[in-house]
Amino acid sequence: MTDAEIDHFDVLIIGAGVNGAGVFRDLCAQGVKCLIVDKGDFGSGTSAAPSRLIHGGLKYLETGELRLVAESTYERNLLLKNAAHLVRPLPTAIPILSWGKGVTAALRTLLGSTTAPRSRGALLVKAGLAMYDFYGARARQMPKHRMVGARRARAEIPALTPRIKALGTYYDATVTAPERLVLELIQDGLKASPGSEAMNWCTVMGQSQGVVSVGPEGGENRRIKPRIVINAAGPWIDRVNAVLGLDSRYIGGTKGSHVLLDHPELLRQLNGRMLYFEADDGRILLVLPFQGKALVGSTDIPSDEPDRVACTDDETTYFLQSLRDLLPGLAFSRDQIVYAYAGIRPLPNSDGVAPGLISRDHSAPTDPATGGRPFPVTSLIGGKWTTFRAFSAQVTDAVLDDLGVPRLRQTDDMPIGGGRDMPRSEEARTAWIDAAVRTTGARSERLAILLDRYGTTAHDIARHEGVDPVELVDAPDFTESELDWILRNERVVHLSDILLRRTPLGISGQLTPRLCRRVASISAEVLNWTSARELSELADLSTLLAERHGLHLDFG
Repeated sequence: MTDAEIDHFDVLIIGAGVNGAGVFRDLCAQGVKCLIVDKGDFGSGTSAAPSRLIHGGLKYLETGELRLVAESTYERNLLLKNAAHLVRPLPTAIPILSWGKGVTAALRTLLGSTTAPRSRGALLVKAGLAMYDFYGARARQMPKHRMVGARRARAEIPALTPRIKALGTYYDATVTAPERLVLELIQDGLKASPGSEAMNWCTVMGQSQGVVSVGPEGGENRRIKPRIVINAAGPWIDRVNAVLGLDSRYIGGTKGSHVLLDHPELLRQLNGRMLYFEADDGRILLVLPFQGKALVGSTDIPSDEPDRVACTDDETTYFLQSLRDLLPGLAFSRDQIVYAYAGIRPLPNSDGVAPGLISRDHSAPTDPATGGRPFPVTSLIGGKWTTFRAFSAQVTDAVLDDLGVPRLRQTDDMPIGGGRDMPRSEEARTAWIDAAVRTTGARSERLAILLDRYGTTAHDIARHEGVDPVELVDAPDFTESELDWILRNERVVHLSDILLRRTPLGISGQLTPRLCRRVASISAEVLNWTSARELSELADLSTLLAERHGLHLDFG
């Protein structure tokens, strides 16, 4: 093997979830030549399975992780500004069923108890929300909390249990398309560093004497010689380290499952709010409006099987019964479920600690270079979706120090993808749409939809669509030329990439056999698939939807 057959990179990042993508963008912004690879699609693993929250971590006050709360609220506020097209304020209500319960249990947890507190009363919630406001003051974007009594609570949400004593309300945020945010981080990195590369559906095969073999799907293996390797493979970290010749036991993951309900009356009573509530077993659950459905989650079950993770019947039963207990005025059944998903949180190995109490803080241990592996490997462990930027900055600083490269710019105020120049006020929004109407010829109503979905990238998509785009069958808010633009510009490899990640068509419950066949046909035309490949993609999608998302579609 000659040196000419080897591609040299400063940094190889394995795993293109939000942490890996965040490090990639940050390093690229400093002029570092990077390669990021993922054995699946960008953002298709754990990063595709969160509760869709960007939050400060109210519950981490109980475990005394005050630094994490301060960091998380700050990062939440930054994302509301830097990714305003995808991260939006979310009013949140906490139903409270007692006045004084939980204080003693909370103190025990704060002092190190390994069991989760239960029945958090109004005094405890009030104290927690006041602290949350305090920690969220830095770069504040949203109002402070308030408390209302039982009568007001039942007036606002009539279906609530008569056991309700009070309702605490505060603001966090939601991310409308986490997989898209991951993709945009990678695209921003590629723009900042032309010598860098990003490869999805690319497996790490092994390493020998500092040369790493990667196998891109459908292509010949590439040989990569990095100076540093970042293992950002999430729940697969220990498996990737084994391929690189390391024996690590870093990860002790837990499974989080979610379901999407088609429940118009529940959405009406939520009225744009999330309910953040305690189940009878003390576990914190949530239900929030998402893509026209009600998102319910999540569980916290020890698991080390990220390749086969799915929401089980027992978890579904648990969700539905918890909703019935909280909202006896509404009916809940399995027939309302239109989509389900699950993922493994890459938490640190923490034997003997209740899953809900395992720290969500992040760490990045480094295994130094050896004679047979002349590059160090840094593994990204734990962390929260919300804090990916801070985690990325920490790792990037360490890498820059090792490379002897100065930091050229900070990422605190760096916009993400379509969040660049995003109009933040109604006046600015109207002005942006009016200007885009003149330059693209699109209708203002259509531009408003695209702006909400893609941020300022909407301008390019609208120009590609033209004046009178063809609506997508069974999903009229989307157009065929919109999907055509995505296929040509967003590194789609498989049908599932565009239906489950580049668009919200899957999670919003809009998939039908007819829609999937049409998108497969459009994809085949743009990506030059054969008829056999098109049929294979539909068959693979059918299997994936049934095994991982509880959705059974017959493509005939």
